[in-house]
Amino acid sequence: MCHNELDKLNEKENEEVIAMDQKYKKLRQECYDKRSKIIEKIPDFWFTVFTGHPDLCNILTEEEEDCLHYLRKLEVDMADNNSGYCIKFYFRENPYFKNDFLVKEISYKQDKMASESTKIDWTKPQKKTPAKAPGKKRTREEPKSFFGWFSNNDDPANDKIAEIIKDDVWANTLQYYLPDPDMEGEDDSNESSEGEEGDETNGDKTAQASGDGTSSN
Repeated sequence: MCHNELDKLNEKENEEVIAMDQKYKKLRQECYDKRSKIIEKIPDFWFTVFTGHPDLCNILTEEEEDCLHYLRKLEVDMADNNSGYCIKFYFRENPYFKNDFLVKEISYKQDKMASESTKIDWTKPQKKTPAKAPGKKRTREEPKSFFGWFSNNDDPANDKIAEIIKDDVWANTLQYYLPDPDMEGEDDSNESSEGEEGDETNGDKTAQASGDGTSSN
């Protein structure tokens, strides 16, 4: 009897946990939707976020940075039961590609991670990466560009860029848009120190000039 009761309690607990998770997922999504509407009105918001992120800025080429000026919206959608997620990039009309939006989806299938991404319809032909020699093992390399990362789906289990966008950029958006107060404090401190040094130097020169004048009399 006790065993059956425990099974029923566990089943009820799982149902309530799922219901609670769905409830707060919906509430979070409502907040994200409101945030997105506000962000779309701010010029170069996502450009500032991506170029201000310490990891993402390192994989951006000059052309990609310019392309990010056209990025108007970013979304991260979590699948039910934590079975994966989608990263969606929405672009205004731009001179680089014809797509209105690009999607990279990472999912868990049969205990393995899989990754798919939208084929980019470039307006100009892109340089192709040389194919690996037959039989040569593929080694994991850091992405050399942002769109290179987006189009590469070889190793989703070690996709650090996707994880950064999902867990850091999407969750802590304002952190990479607003200026760092610590850096501003350092700048003010440096300016203050330079000012004090200048005052001390001027004071020394004045004292020296006064001393020279006294000795001459």
